Amino acid sequence: MVKAVIRAVRTSRLIALYAPLFAIAAGWALFRLAGFEGPLVLGWLPGAAGIAIGGGYLLVAANAPGLTPAGRRFWRHLAISALLIAPSTGPFTEASLGGRKSGPLLYAAVGLLAVALLLVLWALLRLPSRVRGRSGWLRLGLDAATVLVCSATFLWHFLLRPMAGAPLAKVLGLAVLSVLCLLAVLAVVKLLLAGTAAVDSRALWALAVVVLIGSFGSAVVPLLSDPRLAGLSDLVTMGEALMVAIAGILQARRAGRASTTPVERRRPYSVLPYLAVAAVNLLLVAVYVSGAATLPVLVGAVTATGVVVARQLLAFHDNDDLVRSLRETQRLLHEQATHDALTGLPNRALFNERLEHAAAAVLIDLDDFKAVNDTLGHPVGDGLLVEVGRRLRAAVRDSDLVARLGGDEFAVLTTDRPPDDAVAERILAALSAPVHTHGHVLTATASVGVAARAEGESAQDLLRHADIAMYAAKRRGKGTHARYTPNLSGLLLTPQSRAADLRRAIAAARPPDTLEVGRAALVAPGFAAELTGLLAEAGRTPDGVTLALPAAQLADDAVLQRVMRELRAAGFGLALDQTGTGTVRLDLLSALPFTAVIVDPQLREEAGPQLPDKAAFAEAAARFARAAGIEYRVRSEGSLLESAL
Repeated sequence: MVKAVIRAVRTSRLIALYAPLFAIAAGWALFRLAGFEGPLVLGWLPGAAGIAIGGGYLLVAANAPGLTPAGRRFWRHLAISALLIAPSTGPFTEASLGGRKSGPLLYAAVGLLAVALLLVLWALLRLPSRVRGRSGWLRLGLDAATVLVCSATFLWHFLLRPMAGAPLAKVLGLAVLSVLCLLAVLAVVKLLLAGTAAVDSRALWALAVVVLIGSFGSAVVPLLSDPRLAGLSDLVTMGEALMVAIAGILQARRAGRASTTPVERRRPYSVLPYLAVAAVNLLLVAVYVSGAATLPVLVGAVTATGVVVARQLLAFHDNDDLVRSLRETQRLLHEQATHDALTGLPNRALFNERLEHAAAAVLIDLDDFKAVNDTLGHPVGDGLLVEVGRRLRAAVRDSDLVARLGGDEFAVLTTDRPPDDAVAERILAALSAPVHTHGHVLTATASVGVAARAEGESAQDLLRHADIAMYAAKRRGKGTHARYTPNLSGLLLTPQSRAADLRRAIAAARPPDTLEVGRAALVAPGFAAELTGLLAEAGRTPDGVTLALPAAQLADDAVLQRVMRELRAAGFGLALDQTGTGTVRLDLLSALPFTAVIVDPQLREEAGPQLPDKAAFAEAAARFARAAGIEYRVRSEGSLLESAL
């Protein structure tokens, strides 16, 4: 604010305009201080001219481009008020100092001042503020009331109290003007505390300084009863005039941005009410020390302090509401971060967190869910997933964690005792009941894999074992379950046996090498690094090796995607092995980074003229592979090195 004022004074004609007026006012003050009398008009003219010039700057601000209609109206009203105040300030000041007792000139001055103050008040009250809500207006009202009580206390002590015994007309005039001044102070304080987008905040603070200088001038009136000090009031008037002009300059310079880029407040609170209370308490101490009547000032100090206490209690209440709202927001954010938006179940993030302390894991993968989405639409598929989640929660204990890992894959974690086969059977039974959603009746089946955590096993081992069991269930058929055991249908290989098989396969293979790898070996921790190392021992590189992956064991899931990306990054080729299926999984070819597809000869044998649909599918699969840059192979006896890994 101070820097902005200094810059405004330096870069405008203010110095050229106001320096002579200040010189005249200062000369007049020294002239009176020396005890000389002279025409009073010499003391009036600098202040009147300064206020009139300030009114001109306010008109410039009102006509600046880019100003909002509310801001333009505000500055025009202030400019008119300044032009009304200019001719009336001299007679009124003289009367306040005891120089003019009554007369038409004084009454005219009081009338002009009253009209000007009413116009200022009207302009201030019509400005829109940023305060919203009943609570915001209550806080603003208490802050404004604090400043108002303190201002009234100062006006009473310095302006009205010394008028005791003065003519009634003069006292009433001062009382009316004091009330108008208090209302103007209230309006200014409201804008300073609430803020407005229509007027630049620095210009508002300049106007607040005008009010402050005026209050100071009223406060020193009793000290200027000596005619030799009367000239000081003209210097006070010049200070007010200068700040009026600075307010107009500050607004004119920011008019183009004031409506769209309001200056943000540096603090979310205002110290103005607390400064006002501190000032009135200092006044109370000064009055007590001087021995003057303290009751009115004491009443003002106590009242202002009481209002501040009420405001503080309201702030405590608002802070409490804010803390509760913040905690609720944090809870909702945590809920959104750890739970699935569709089913409301815990998601993979919370599942992974609880997996570290789980005693057992159950993986549930819905059978043929993709066909539901493709044929009936995603809303039907979403309805099915929601119902599956509800049934899973009902099929297990309240202490068990039911999570949706993504897509059609769900999981259950237990932390105390491993689940038995009855748990998997209850899950399958719960899912087998018909599901009614979006006008369709569906039957959900799933493959369920169960694994218990053995001593010394990590969380990832538990998840891998449950995954192996789930794919074992898939091989048994839809709607079945399997429990993990170390010899589960040969799906699990120990690291030693896997390494031995790999060495034999690498040694027996001849370029181009194709090794068959099952899912269990593929998802084993460190498989890509292990295979790369064994190839390096044999003097081979991954560039000439293609891994054939059986389609029956594959699905588009995060684990498989991660492993296949690692293998492709290492240089391995990846082939989707459709041997024995008589079809091609185009969904897997498009979703996973395969470099080749191996089809069974029966696909071509069956795709003869007698089966035109089968022939069309075989041709479409071949065209798809060529378009995607995927090698299309037909398996022939002895062309592939079979190694059941």
